[in-house]
Amino acid sequence: MAEAQRVGVIGVGHYHAAYPPFYLQLLAKHGARLVGVSDPDLAVAAAAAQRSWTVAFADFRAMVEETRPDLVLALGRHVDMPQAFRYLVEAGVPFIAEKPWGTDAATVGDLAALAESRGAWVATPFAMRYSQWADAAKELIRSGDGGATSHIVFRMIRPGVSRYIDYGSPWMLSKQEAGGGVLLNLGVHGFDLCRYLTGEEPELVSSVVSNAAQGQEVEDYAAVVMRTPSGIVFQNEASYTYPRLDGNDDERKLATAKTLLRATPSGLRITDAERDEVVSPPDGYVAEWEAFVADCLTRLSRGEPPPNTPGDCARAVSLVFEAYGMAGVS
Repeated sequence: MAEAQRVGVIGVGHYHAAYPPFYLQLLAKHGARLVGVSDPDLAVAAAAAQRSWTVAFADFRAMVEETRPDLVLALGRHVDMPQAFRYLVEAGVPFIAEKPWGTDAATVGDLAALAESRGAWVATPFAMRYSQWADAAKELIRSGDGGATSHIVFRMIRPGVSRYIDYGSPWMLSKQEAGGGVLLNLGVHGFDLCRYLTGEEPELVSSVVSNAAQGQEVEDYAAVVMRTPSGIVFQNEASYTYPRLDGNDDERKLATAKTLLRATPSGLRITDAERDEVVSPPDGYVAEWEAFVADCLTRLSRGEPPPNTPGDCARAVSLVFEAYGMAGVS
């Protein structure tokens, strides 16, 4: 049996250490061995280390230099991400960098250019690429079997902002520390998915954001419409307005001239002239963040490139800030 990949985690105080997708558990589930965790708050790092049977560090550099991990998961406040990103690129350590890498598009673009110039192994958790619906939608667009593609709907409605406070990440509500609100945190998945599914570079048509529901400095609702060069309209909607912590109001839909593909809780609903049926995912099918983590570990063990490029993250983030500008948000 191959030796387990040795993984270190930067910024373990990030809400995803306490709120799904629970990266530490996913890494362990897929055979990785945590060799160290770090956080500027050593007490936070120590608590995470105790839960994960590993070692705590306040300084991520010390963690990397002492534990020599095969892979690093870089989390932390958005405003702090560029420092760790540059260090890992310069150190030549493969890493997963939670989006958005920074608080402005120019910084993220510079980081992507640095990573690409050094040939760094860096991946971003664009987990929405990993689903039965995304697989089918990408293939239907590629094959053209459904005729011309009309539009795609991506809606990601998640619980309110109190969860960030409850899970020790109140910085998510600060424009200076987070860079933006729901559009940067959740809507970025829609921007990436548009490019991933269509293979085209979209242009923004309209953008609106609001903070009416939660009354915070950052927006809690955003709706953006894009159009690709071939004419595909992509609706990207995100918000923090689901009234419970244990659910969401998500939608994934692709409409072509002949076919409608919709994601459902039980599988993929396919509607055309001959049928209207729900197809369940194959036995053992793994989706979203778990699939992303497993894919990264597999690719790294085989010496393969990461599942997405630094430019993919930079372009998605640039669309976020372009949408902010169109909505009149400075």
